[in-house]
Amino acid sequence: MASFKQETPGTALFSFSSIYRGTLVALSFSLGFSILAGLAYYFTDIPENSMSWVAVVVLFASVFLGSGYAAKRARSKGLFNGLGVGLATFIVIWLMVGLFLPGKILFVGVLGKLVLTVVAGGLGGMLGVGLSS
Repeated sequence: MASFKQETPGTALFSFSSIYRGTLVALSFSLGFSILAGLAYYFTDIPENSMSWVAVVVLFASVFLGSGYAAKRARSKGLFNGLGVGLATFIVIWLMVGLFLPGKILFVGVLGKLVLTVVAGGLGGMLGVGLSS
């Protein structure tokens, strides 16, 4: 029978260093996957109308991997650490888009990306804690 780890009463809800590193991992994967997708679109005959779906997959996968890394590193509270990575990644990307691509921002698009990053962060965080045992 598996033994459950006992939480001490004073443990923090978040591990800020893990969230910070997980966010950096998520942003790195996002940049790398975006470069690979751009090269694939440039050198192949993939139709460009699929680009929005590829962007969604890149964002989901990068946040999922970053939150899994953060939760595995924190070894506890995977959901909260994963949600922290998802939210932090969303904020960083949203600020960068606001800086480099000023213009009108649709609320529905922003809300969709927020939901996507939070869901990916939560799922990755739960998987990361499972892998840390």
